[in-house]
Amino acid sequence: MVNKIYGAMENVSFKPFQVEIKGLGAFPNLRFPRVVWAGIRKGAEELRNIFEQLEPQLRKLGFQPDPKGFSPHITIARVKTGRNKAELAKTLKELAEKEFGVMIAKCLRLKKSTLTPRGPIYTTLKEVCR
Repeated sequence: MVNKIYGAMENVSFKPFQVEIKGLGAFPNLRFPRVVWAGIRKGAEELRNIFEQLEPQLRKLGFQPDPKGFSPHITIARVKTGRNKAELAKTLKELAEKEFGVMIAKCLRLKKSTLTPRGPIYTTLKEVCR
């Protein structure tokens, strides 16, 4: 399956582009945070274009689309408990418009996530760079 996904990744047409990282938030919302994310300002359109090319190819391989849709972001953390939820929400509100920087996106990476008691370990399985 990894090689089939890699083939789909190779079919995606894109050029390196700037990604501006700005603002923090949470999914599904600040009252019930499960995932803390950093927002994508500049570069969101390019990421959407990559998604729109890749998603139909992944469907053909049997992957189901996310019913929540596509929302360009960078996952910062997963929230495991409700402890300090009010403090977290306050901090996220304070950083909602904070600019974190700009990077150049030039590669698609297929990642493997291995869950361990000390947290996940992420390994790159395949990579397509332009």
